Amino acid sequence: MLLFLISIIAICWILYELMLWTLSSYLIGDSVRQFSFTIWFFMSGMWIGAYFSRFLEREALKNFLRVEIILSIIWATSVIILKLAYIYLWNSDFSFQFIYFFLTVLIGSLVWIEIPLVATVYKELKIKTKSIISDIFTFDYIWWLLASLLFPIILLPYLWLYNISIFIWSLNLLVAFLYLNYLKNKNKKLKIIKNNKFFIKYYLIIFWVLLYFIFLLTISQKLENFYLKFYFKEPILQTYQTDYQNIVLTKRWEDLRMYLNWNIQFNSLDENRYHEALVDWPMKLINTGQTQGTAPTENCRGESCIHPIEVLVLWWWDWLAVRNLLEYDFIDNITLVELDPKMIEISSKQRDVIKLNKNSLSNIKVNIINIDAFKFIKNTKNKYDFIIADFPDPRDVGTAKLYSKEFYIWIHWTLKKDWIFVTQSSSSFFATKAFWSIDKTINSVFWNSLAYHRYLPSFWDWWFVLSKKGILENKDICPKLWCTGFDNDYLWENKNVEINTLTNPKIIEYYLEWYKKFNL
Repeated sequence: MLLFLISIIAICWILYELMLWTLSSYLIGDSVRQFSFTIWFFMSGMWIGAYFSRFLEREALKNFLRVEIILSIIWATSVIILKLAYIYLWNSDFSFQFIYFFLTVLIGSLVWIEIPLVATVYKELKIKTKSIISDIFTFDYIWWLLASLLFPIILLPYLWLYNISIFIWSLNLLVAFLYLNYLKNKNKKLKIIKNNKFFIKYYLIIFWVLLYFIFLLTISQKLENFYLKFYFKEPILQTYQTDYQNIVLTKRWEDLRMYLNWNIQFNSLDENRYHEALVDWPMKLINTGQTQGTAPTENCRGESCIHPIEVLVLWWWDWLAVRNLLEYDFIDNITLVELDPKMIEISSKQRDVIKLNKNSLSNIKVNIINIDAFKFIKNTKNKYDFIIADFPDPRDVGTAKLYSKEFYIWIHWTLKKDWIFVTQSSSSFFATKAFWSIDKTINSVFWNSLAYHRYLPSFWDWWFVLSKKGILENKDICPKLWCTGFDNDYLWENKNVEINTLTNPKIIEYYLEWYKKFNL
């Protein structure tokens, strides 16, 4: 029976750690740093718990039960505390991190008190076993492995964070209840606990804790709505949780917005300005015969002179870029590489989104591939005339690789001779160093680039980098594209940044420097 309880405890341990890391990463950003902090805080708590467990061994039978009840209460409340802390302390990263640190250390301490107490319980109940510690750790590690797999594959996509927290604290309370029953049955023979009021007392405590949990469940939706209302400021249209991200659609009158992991991706009121800069401005190079094989002949004019071309759109939510591309008759085929199948489903079935993207993904010219863009561009054998990259900002290692020199080398190989590549590159005003790092990295591969920007009400000043597999005449291009270049106030940063590579992802440092500075 005790080994079964140890198995449940082990599941809780690893899920505590994964939950705290995931929640803090979503709220704060910088998943690598938050993962490191979570490990450090949790292990600090384990060290504290291992040391102080010696003072609890005298009443191990009772203290183990108390620890399980306290753990269930703390964990049931911790997600709520962290979200409220984020709401009211959002402008103070240190204050939030302190609360996060305190809760993580506290939970880590209680978790690591359990093992010594279980070992002492074995002895006091006179349970015969060849190796107590070996049995405990064997069951611990087996269920750690299982829970580590369950978290990303099943629990996070289907239960999401708050429901996972409910799952965890219900397990701890279940352990307390089962252990109390087990102890009561053992006590009939061993008479270790002579006062029967002890069992009545803790049955009542477990009952009251259960009522507390039921109360939290009844108000959980109100708490979540309160949090969402604070964060998004607009009425929530729909929310989704996938294997890859949290997706929220909001709508106020004609203002439709999409948020991925709480970061805005588009605003329907000005997304046309963004996609005009990303798609339509570079397309002017093709329209005016600036790429090989597109020059007008004597017998034709405009777009009809241009040979059919193939376009590759890489990742994220860019069915809006596809919408703009479909306006050009000379585009023969569009390949959209999107990691998350749910995004394709939303763009094909959600009424407001379909209206915005003009049902672009149902067009026979569009070929959709659900795969990671990094993996796709590395393995594809196809060549494309025009490649558009519209990735999320480089907040962590997973996104930083999409702005690396290695990635751009594969882009260069995939691009046909004398054709063009364009990428979004975050805010030129706020993330200036990250911007020039991307520009310098692209230059190191293509040996040319055009950095340009456009003002967007929802995103402030936003920038893009365009490159060509061939000669790019920078001086003559911006007037033809109607784009805006950069003045000297921006250019000084270009000399003080490094190229971003897989082995040295400097862009994360540059981006997070801006993130911390402006509390974004």
